[in-house]
Amino acid sequence: MRTSLSSWSRVLALTLLCTSVLAQGQDVPERFEGDDLGLEPPGVQYLPAPGPRAHEQRRLSSSEPPVVRRESRGAKAAGVPQSRLGEGALSGKVIYLSPGHGFYRDAGLKRWATQRPNSWGVVEDFISVEVMSQELLPMLMAAGATVVPVRETDLNPLLATVDNGGTGYVESGDAARFHASEQKGWAQPPIPMGNNVEPFTLGTTRLLDTAATATARATWTPDVPADAAYNVYVSYGSDPSRASDAHYVVKHSGGESHFRVNQRRHGGTWVLLGRFYFKAGQHPESGAVVLENDSAAGAGATLSVDAVRLGGGRGLLGDAAQGPLLRPRFEESARYHVQYSGAPFSVYAPTGANALSNERNADVNARPRFAAWLHEEGEDAVYVGWHTNAGTSGTVMGTEGYVYGPNPVDGTLNFTGVAGSDVMARALLAQIETDLKREVDPSWRVRSLRSANLGEVNPTHNPEMPSVLLEMAYHDNASDAAKLKEARMRHVAARAIVQGLIKYFAARDGAAVHLPPEAPGAVAARNAAPGAVEVKWTAPPQVASEEGRDAPTGYRLYQSVDGFGWDDGMPVQGTSATVTLTAGTLRYFRVAAVNAGGESFPSATVGVRVGDVSPVLLINAYERLDATVACGEELKTPYDLEAPLRVYLEATNDGSYLRQHGAAFAQSAVAFDSAAGNALAAGLVSPAGYRLVDWSAGRGGVSGAGPSRAEQDALRAFVTGGGHLLLSGSRTVSALAEGSADDKLFLSDILRVAPASTSTVASVGGSQGGFLSGLAVTPLADGTREAYPVGLTDVLAPTGGGEAVLSYGSTSARAGVLSGTAPAGQVLVLGFPFEGLSSNQERSRLVGAFLVRTGLLAQTPALPPLVAAPAVSPRPLSSCVAVRAVDPHPPSKPPPVDPPPEPTVVPVLPDVYAGLGDKGCGCGAGAAGTASGLWVLLGVIVQLRRARSKPGHARR
Repeated sequence: MRTSLSSWSRVLALTLLCTSVLAQGQDVPERFEGDDLGLEPPGVQYLPAPGPRAHEQRRLSSSEPPVVRRESRGAKAAGVPQSRLGEGALSGKVIYLSPGHGFYRDAGLKRWATQRPNSWGVVEDFISVEVMSQELLPMLMAAGATVVPVRETDLNPLLATVDNGGTGYVESGDAARFHASEQKGWAQPPIPMGNNVEPFTLGTTRLLDTAATATARATWTPDVPADAAYNVYVSYGSDPSRASDAHYVVKHSGGESHFRVNQRRHGGTWVLLGRFYFKAGQHPESGAVVLENDSAAGAGATLSVDAVRLGGGRGLLGDAAQGPLLRPRFEESARYHVQYSGAPFSVYAPTGANALSNERNADVNARPRFAAWLHEEGEDAVYVGWHTNAGTSGTVMGTEGYVYGPNPVDGTLNFTGVAGSDVMARALLAQIETDLKREVDPSWRVRSLRSANLGEVNPTHNPEMPSVLLEMAYHDNASDAAKLKEARMRHVAARAIVQGLIKYFAARDGAAVHLPPEAPGAVAARNAAPGAVEVKWTAPPQVASEEGRDAPTGYRLYQSVDGFGWDDGMPVQGTSATVTLTAGTLRYFRVAAVNAGGESFPSATVGVRVGDVSPVLLINAYERLDATVACGEELKTPYDLEAPLRVYLEATNDGSYLRQHGAAFAQSAVAFDSAAGNALAAGLVSPAGYRLVDWSAGRGGVSGAGPSRAEQDALRAFVTGGGHLLLSGSRTVSALAEGSADDKLFLSDILRVAPASTSTVASVGGSQGGFLSGLAVTPLADGTREAYPVGLTDVLAPTGGGEAVLSYGSTSARAGVLSGTAPAGQVLVLGFPFEGLSSNQERSRLVGAFLVRTGLLAQTPALPPLVAAPAVSPRPLSSCVAVRAVDPHPPSKPPPVDPPPEPTVVPVLPDVYAGLGDKGCGCGAGAAGTASGLWVLLGVIVQLRRARSKPGHARR
């Protein structure tokens, strides 16, 4: 390969720079406005990449069905947002998705450690998987793609598995259809799981003959550890004789979901069907996975029967020296997930025994090798890595994209990777630049495409598909880190990747571009007539520059009996729908927009209790979704990470919290309507005509704002006209007190309360002698088990004759104030979010007492049964504390030496290099061309410097 003089000059200059720094006793900077140098030890040898598996020694035809596709059964099936999997712009495409880094076993520290430190409250190992699981993966699936992540996707740390032949597995129907199989399958590995354990070789599989109509079925009924949403995975052994339409039925709390799985493809691993809500315990009717034997192939095919998994679980891999990671498994690096997911030793430990002593280095190369191992000839696939970056000064900002080239990370492009990688990368960078500049920061910088000798995009490991590594922002830069903490930035960046991939494939295939729409805006549900419920919404916003390619062509209305388990909805053409329900029915709704590109995320949740007249209107005005409502998680001991920010949507604001209000009002058997807060401004709903309004401000409107002037005017007219108001929120009173003259007037003459101080007390109880004196002291949500952390709450001071009715904990600090006299309505103000009360029984008690006080009920209703908190939590958060935005080990920067010393030359390679790895990005694997001798010399120098440093304390 011909190498330009400029390339040699760059490497020589870089070598001299590093040798000079080494001679001065400084830490060699591992990043030069790019990713890690990631040098591999001289003479590194990789195990041969696995050849095609026996069942894959054929080329897929263009008509071969996708691995997983959804099957509609009439108007409804079931699911939660992440289970959306239908037709869209990426149908037939396979996206191998790599969220970088994760916990690994550090031999020097003798403990589990992340590969990146805490910089400004951001840990790259965490943000990458948070974005993948909550944004990128569901959006890709909603656009029709088959997504194969190289790390665990489920944020739920609980796990339930059932293997064929084990507890919870049953065969029924025509027994003659079942047969033994010689094909190996999954079995529960020992815990801790050793390095030499391959779970998909430990067990067996069964065979089930197909038929034109179902005559036999295998059922897996797991023992679900807690009420929660779980990813549902199935496994099977692939073979050309398998049916391409294996019929799996997921039974869960929302109903049934039907899937067709192509068992000729992607066998011997975990295949994701979707995400569903399950109730705790073993319930065959609402907590099971069934494989039916009906197939279009009639009796001419077979089905492989292996195992089912719910949830992500916790760390499994360990040994006598270091036990398993005591954290959710999605935080583990890809190296361990790849092993757990069926890949052989040559994939998860590509340098053999040396890889086992440097699992951080093995992690990098296990990612692309897993994709290559699972990929099939003829499969239309790409590989996308999501990372964040760091420099040497903390001043570099913006986004970069890398494809493979034999050059170091020097800002140049010398592309020699898999064909199409550069075209795909440019499409992604162009979309990222457009969207981030438009919606996040007009000055956002996206650099031109670069190449580098990075293991993750190296064709030595993955020659099968176009590959790109994206560095979305610089987590060591204060400004970039602040944006990375924001849910909006994460959503826009993930959406840009999806749209960029759609445009890449459309341009390559000569197809029209169809972009999935955004979620609908405002939404409301009301009792329109006896037995008839009307749901209304507004169309989602569109981007003018996309020329209508993201416009919805229809909608899908989803329903739920409890706000947790959802059906698969019904198609709707306009922006409203009418549903017939019997009196007394409690029902929740949400709406997604659809078009040829795919399906949006769902709207906020609204609901109704059906009745002839609805005296109550519930308004969810909690519209805040920024870094201030997310938690820091205490990880100083033993992980030395201080308290980085964790952005989990269901523990910040996923728009679902109206269900706590609905359940409490339903217990009093009163009919109600409801709406999202922005439905008032959109004209979908008005307080006029109702007798009581429940206004839930949560942790505030956008940026923590209190009710707007228009909302205040509507509530003022409502209360002065005799309507009753229940208003709750963490710092709503404080926000009004700090606002305009109109805000202060609304506070004094309508709410009749003032902020006395703020509180961090963790519980609320009834005040002695008040009408809520029966309310037991109840914990407030902290995000680790239910709802979201209520944060700093208001201590209230009654004004204008108000009465204190709630207190924080056992103190006298007032948490709730009741005011108002006839003819004006009764006003109950809570200094905390109503949904933050951690007991449905006490929420129902509060609502019932207020309804009696206002005259809407004659007597206090019976309370729901007290439900004990589950012994285990499905939430990934272990704590909720203030974010400590620090790097525990900032790089030291000694003053420069003048004049600089002469470069140091190392003529002989000492034995110390054996077993040293690349510390994070796998550069140098299979490199050919650019200054290989000098590149090795640079690697020697850097490895020497690393060998002298204390393990784990270098900038990584």
